[in-house]
Amino acid sequence: MDIQHLLASPVRAIRFGVYDMVSDTLSGAENNRWRITDEMLESGARDTARFSNNTDEPDADKDYQSRKNKETLMAEEQHRDAMKHLLSDVSGLVCDLATGEGNMLRTLLETNGDTRIVCTDIDWRILALTRKRLQTDDGKVAYVATDGRHMSFADNSFDCITSYAGFGNIPDSAMVAKSLYRILKPGGKLLLRANFIEKGSKSHFLAKQHGVGTGMIEEAFIECLQGAGFRQVHSNTVAQAIWAENPYDLLPVAGDMYLYSIVQANK
Repeated sequence: MDIQHLLASPVRAIRFGVYDMVSDTLSGAENNRWRITDEMLESGARDTARFSNNTDEPDADKDYQSRKNKETLMAEEQHRDAMKHLLSDVSGLVCDLATGEGNMLRTLLETNGDTRIVCTDIDWRILALTRKRLQTDDGKVAYVATDGRHMSFADNSFDCITSYAGFGNIPDSAMVAKSLYRILKPGGKLLLRANFIEKGSKSHFLAKQHGVGTGMIEEAFIECLQGAGFRQVHSNTVAQAIWAENPYDLLPVAGDMYLYSIVQANK
């Protein structure tokens, strides 16, 4: 896919098929979150640790999944199925915020053939690894490393913006919301798989400490989207589960309720 016409600034570099648009001045060290080497990118290895500041477990993906309780796994399945249903009506050019390991991308590819997808993440390395693993070299999918707070695309570029828990991982939710509103076409749709924590919980206290409280509290998140200009903002909780202890995740705190919601909004 030729995306040069979508970009609002010059490309810093192209690495392993990923357009690197992240500004060191704006984003600092935020663009280096994963423990991924060039050797992993060459091979598409699956044994990466989830984040650079977490455990040294050699088979982190498998270990991470094994720590989820039954209720969480069931909630995730319901969450995924609810999004699949909504994505069947999506068409045109889609921007996926905070693609990471490709959870939302997989759903998009499985659900609808009438889309072109631009995957984004602040770390070009995880995009490169996801591109390698999913082998998406058919011209339908492009990968752009860009900060969600400073999306490097022209105004009114996308028909739809998707994300899987993106706002819960990016500080300054208000900046992200304004950035997404800017790049969405008039009449375009925001369609998110969101995870929320309960107001006043231990998770809420910790989230505020790390600057992600707004993106993880449903009421505050809706107000954030409305403040950016989005209209018809609606959140529907499709499942919930008590979070089990897991050394890979800072949030939520073990024992707190985790809500699995679908958020929709229009420009």
